[in-house]
Amino acid sequence: MRKYNELATDTQAVMKLAPPVDFYDLTKIPSAFDSVTIQQRIYYDEVYTNLLILRAFIEASGGLDEVEADNILNFLKSNLRKALFFEPEQEKVVQNAIESLLIGKGMQKGLAYDRETGRVKHAGKESVPDFVFKNEHMVLEVKLCNRQGKLAEIIDEMNADIVAYSTVYERVWFLIYDIGFIRDEDEIIKGLQQSERVKCAIVKH
Repeated sequence: MRKYNELATDTQAVMKLAPPVDFYDLTKIPSAFDSVTIQQRIYYDEVYTNLLILRAFIEASGGLDEVEADNILNFLKSNLRKALFFEPEQEKVVQNAIESLLIGKGMQKGLAYDRETGRVKHAGKESVPDFVFKNEHMVLEVKLCNRQGKLAEIIDEMNADIVAYSTVYERVWFLIYDIGFIRDEDEIIKGLQQSERVKCAIVKH
């Protein structure tokens, strides 16, 4: 029951639990020494049933995909700076560092992710995402802010990316590597994340 409570609590922290999933007050549950076999069986059946309901809800709502997609973005946000020893001058350098981190995490290209594949056509324009995570129904676009005035260009690019990639993928994630030209990170992130389908992380050099 303790482990079930932990699972349900962790799930509730990342997504809204709509089904009738129970939580157990362990202080009111008798120990194995203070209960008979039939009581223990009833508790087991109740927890097992709740676990099945919880699993079915998560799978039906795509919750596992969403959690894993968030994990990927958070992992890159936490480790990308350490993977870049010198100030990058091109986005390709940042992309290469990201791919090295993904490989180091045990993710295999062609299975867990792809790079610069999956062309998307929209409004007469063809776009190719930097990274595609098919299992998470997600694309990751990498941006490098390395000069004055570049941020405005990046925002325009990202808005166009959102429109194009949202026609094919459930999630459009962005990672901006900033060399020191972004002052208000929260304003940028809040401006982009108007939908749960769009998320952005900013990494400072």
